Amino acid sequence: MPAALARRWLGLCLAVALWNACVFAAEGDVQGLIDAGNRHWAAGELEQAAASYQGAIDKDPRSVDAHMKLAGVQIAGQEYRAGVETFQQAISLNPDNANAFIGMAIGYLHMGSPQLAQAALEEAVRIDPGKHDRIAPLMRQIEARTASDPHGFAAPAGH
Repeated sequence: MPAALARRWLGLCLAVALWNACVFAAEGDVQGLIDAGNRHWAAGELEQAAASYQGAIDKDPRSVDAHMKLAGVQIAGQEYRAGVETFQQAISLNPDNANAFIGMAIGYLHMGSPQLAQAALEEAVRIDPGKHDRIAPLMRQIEARTASDPHGFAAPAGH
């Protein structure tokens, strides 16, 4: 093998090895950030958890797991609009994510949008019929709320 060809081959091998090292390091960083977020969330440190999950998203915008976790923390922290938007991002990455539709429904409920919540839950059941039993009680609550007031807000007791 001529020296020039050997140098090219060695250069190519080094480039591939470096690229693989960077890819695997980035994947490890993403999982490390998600794991750190999980620890923060378990400790009730929602701001730190959100920062960790956002860091994971910044490193890998296609991480459905990081989007789902960030959305869950946002909903838990009563940042309902942000949570719904983050669940929507997770759905854009994986349209068959029934859990994202369920989370989005919870956000919509807290935002006072029961019709949107009901539509999200119906989509979750369409995607995963096995979730019907888990979702059914929430659907009944939404239907009762919608029936008592077409705008989605139950009338106060005695009125």
